[in-house]
Amino acid sequence: MSLASLYLVLYNIIQFFGWCYLLVISVLHLVQTKQIDGLWFEIALPLKIFQTWMAVEVLHSAFRLVRSSAVTTLVQIASRVFIVWLVFDLVPVTRVKPGLALCAIAWPIAESTRYLYYILSSSGSVPGVVVWLRYSLFLVLYPLGVLGEMLSVYASLPAYQKSVISLAGVSVRVYSLLIGILVIYIPGLFVMYRHMLLQRRKVLAPKTTSSRKKIH
Repeated sequence: MSLASLYLVLYNIIQFFGWCYLLVISVLHLVQTKQIDGLWFEIALPLKIFQTWMAVEVLHSAFRLVRSSAVTTLVQIASRVFIVWLVFDLVPVTRVKPGLALCAIAWPIAESTRYLYYILSSSGSVPGVVVWLRYSLFLVLYPLGVLGEMLSVYASLPAYQKSVISLAGVSVRVYSLLIGILVIYIPGLFVMYRHMLLQRRKVLAPKTTSSRKKIH
């Protein structure tokens, strides 16, 4: 195994356990307390660590360590990092809204499944059930995650109503930017969902084992 491959395996293992941990504490909190309030304080630190760390995956793609598109990876991770740091972390009201609960469940399930798939792929053998989960759970989880993100951005709007930032010397209202982001989410969901459906069709269609390994 090359040094790069060993690095990717270790990275995937750590991320897998990190997201599993996030899923466990999120589910336990919601089941035991039956409320969203307080959930952020339990998941904030690990979520910031593992979600922000995922930014290195853009480099993984850029340097051809993996086959994923660097642009697609950047868009997906940037939107998540934005939600974590500029919405949940800076706007307290978003921490008691349904959007947080949706993200706290959908994100960890999706990521733990994805990293498990990558770990097993490195061994050369992925059980059929894991392949199916990797390319099927998104059918429900992706819309739920996007809904959670949109609800959270919407909940943050009042807090940013008077905020202004300078872009290339031009003053821009943060409120307007957030509205623009919400509008972009709709076509973005369609494009990404279609892309993942095509990937699902390629992977789950009858094929040889060798050709299946090439798609991530």
